[in-house]
Amino acid sequence: MQPDFQTVVNSVGDLPTMPAVAIRIINQLQDPDSSADSLSLTVAHDPALAARVLKIANSSFYSLKRQVRTLDNAIVILGEKTLRSLVLAASLKGMNKNFGLLEKMLWEDSIGCAIGCRLAASSFGVADAEEAFVAGLFRHLGKVVMNYSDPEDFQEMIQAVYNGEGGVSDLEQRFFPYSHALVGAAVLKKWNFSDNLIQSALHHADLEIDAEENPALFRLIATVNFAGAMCQSLGIGQREPDPGVDLGNNKGALAVGLDAQAIAELRKEVVKAFTQNRDYFLG
Repeated sequence: MQPDFQTVVNSVGDLPTMPAVAIRIINQLQDPDSSADSLSLTVAHDPALAARVLKIANSSFYSLKRQVRTLDNAIVILGEKTLRSLVLAASLKGMNKNFGLLEKMLWEDSIGCAIGCRLAASSFGVADAEEAFVAGLFRHLGKVVMNYSDPEDFQEMIQAVYNGEGGVSDLEQRFFPYSHALVGAAVLKKWNFSDNLIQSALHHADLEIDAEENPALFRLIATVNFAGAMCQSLGIGQREPDPGVDLGNNKGALAVGLDAQAIAELRKEVVKAFTQNRDYFLG
């Protein structure tokens, strides 16, 4: 039986904190009385975050016809849901005590999956594009948390994966009491994220969601599953590309009906978007 999320959070110990500005933005976006002015004022309280948000907004990933110079413009042009995505993406790097090679790979894995999710959702209409972006961004939040709270064991586990001692899901049981999927879901619950994002983190690898009972959630998680596999195939956030990943038979791709041509086209788009925009997201 799966333990309750609070028990999982308690087991982590040293937990990264969601930046205060990001929390306030999420709360404001849930308030029907919030305005573009109040949102921009909140982001402006963190000048470094505000600068990264504007930098990402002006990247080719959002394909704006003119440069966005102020936060007010960014909110009006991009919309509130996209602002949330930008704030969370800009905040992700700060959820690390250090930022060495391993942290950079975890960050690239998260951003790469988020980009893949948004492109897939936009191109094929399988999910809301901004929700898919955030779901992809946080699918491996549990790994970030594990590395934050116990970097020695996490790095030893990753090295064991590289040494061919087993896959991540198997080796997690050796080094940690809970899987990264369960840890990520528990932390998102603690941070008061939506149930869709919590379930996406929990089931991004197994897709154990009833497609008939909640088809929208199933499609969202399938999109995250496929985008994650594509990152693995391309070597985004990995030590090297994995030619053994069969994207045509990926569970997520099959679930949302992506054929070989659609996969090939999306693969090219993801490579282009990640290559062109990685530095914008890194800040």
